[in-house]
Amino acid sequence: MSTEREKRIVELLQEQSPSTIEELAKQLQISEVTVRRDLAAMESKGLVARTRGGAALPDQGNEPLFVQRQRKNHDLKRRIAQYAADQIREGEVIALDVGTTTAELAKALVKRRGITVFTSSFQVASILSKSNLQVYMIGGLIRFNEMSMVGSIAIETIKKFNFDRYYLGLASISKDRGLTDYSVEEAEVKQAFIAQSKQVIALADKTKLGTSSLLKVCDFDQLSELITNRIEGEGTHPALELGFGGKITLV
Repeated sequence: MSTEREKRIVELLQEQSPSTIEELAKQLQISEVTVRRDLAAMESKGLVARTRGGAALPDQGNEPLFVQRQRKNHDLKRRIAQYAADQIREGEVIALDVGTTTAELAKALVKRRGITVFTSSFQVASILSKSNLQVYMIGGLIRFNEMSMVGSIAIETIKKFNFDRYYLGLASISKDRGLTDYSVEEAEVKQAFIAQSKQVIALADKTKLGTSSLLKVCDFDQLSELITNRIEGEGTHPALELGFGGKITLV
């Protein structure tokens, strides 16, 4: 399906969610068969949720489980992670956020040396336990569904350190709402890492572009770089429509 039609379906669902296949077909002036095919493709990207006889926007306040997200768009995340890993130099002190893409970045760093890593993610720490890197796990209150550390202890600990780079994971990025995520507690930890980092690099696969979640994490001007995926075909890449004036890397 075309990126433009995909974008138009999201716009229609923003006006009325859920909508029936019949309603969407009428608005788009295409067949119901085509709408069903488009919705199936969009559901696989996490852009819509299928309902009985139609579709709706995903619940912005309901965070999918880590294991569910891990299965989605694995190759897209792996490409982003490998590019990010190649930019990290020996001697740097980096911070890795929670999330499936940062977990892929951790896997890409397992055989590296001379890098110090801070993280609030049990998954990231577990992956890097198989490496020769110096790894610091941030303490705090355990957020069990994400297996991460949050709360005042985590935030106060982060404030004691300075980082060369922070690799930020996000649920969504849009021009109107900026960089957004699901959890208030996670957002506070992300903001603490951002404040202590020379560079903030967002890792977001292409399915997250043009979508929004529960709450804002930071402004675009706090971001040094956005690493996302190339999109085949003609037209403007969605990342270029975000209004972000910093570096955008397509992999």
